[in-house]
Amino acid sequence: MDDVRDGTVAAPVRVAVVAEPGLLRTVVVAVLAATPDFEVVGETEPDRSVPALLATCHPDLLLVDLDAVDDPGAVAGPPGADGCVVVVLTARRTARALRRALGARVRGVVATDVPPEELVELLRAVARGQRMIDPLTALAALDAAVNPLSEREREVAAAAAEGLRTGEIAKRLHLAPGTVRNHVSSLLRKTGARSRWEAVQRARDACWI
Repeated sequence: MDDVRDGTVAAPVRVAVVAEPGLLRTVVVAVLAATPDFEVVGETEPDRSVPALLATCHPDLLLVDLDAVDDPGAVAGPPGADGCVVVVLTARRTARALRRALGARVRGVVATDVPPEELVELLRAVARGQRMIDPLTALAALDAAVNPLSEREREVAAAAAEGLRTGEIAKRLHLAPGTVRNHVSSLLRKTGARSRWEAVQRARDACWI
């Protein structure tokens, strides 16, 4: 998207990609390389080589695989360092993923399954100074905003997340084992899970526990 003003053409947005080698990184780099108003100036794995990449390439925008890093905000250093903004990609459309990203003060959140043209438009909006979340990720987070679990169910789920068995949970929460099993059954129903561990994972992803 060339912007012609006073006879000049705006420079392309300089993008660096931080992701593990593989299909995701290859596709993202190919999409951006084929888009005239973006220039891929570097790519690397999410490790200690990122500071060197930033110092060498001086990107305007850092595109980070959220699922491959512990702290997406720390990848590029302090917020606004060297004018570089961070956008994260994630395969998880969950409230937990969105909370992680927003807590790190990133500028954009994009699911990895969005069409290439939508990715490009979202990055263009970020480059213009907007904060963007792809619509389906935002809707998924909103759907999970209301916690359907009771306080006791949350306590049982949190204990199960530690790997405690039914008897151990009952002892910790001063409940009968049968009562714990009833709460677990309710967790399975409310999360749509088929196992206790799956229920815990879904509750975590939705930020219910």
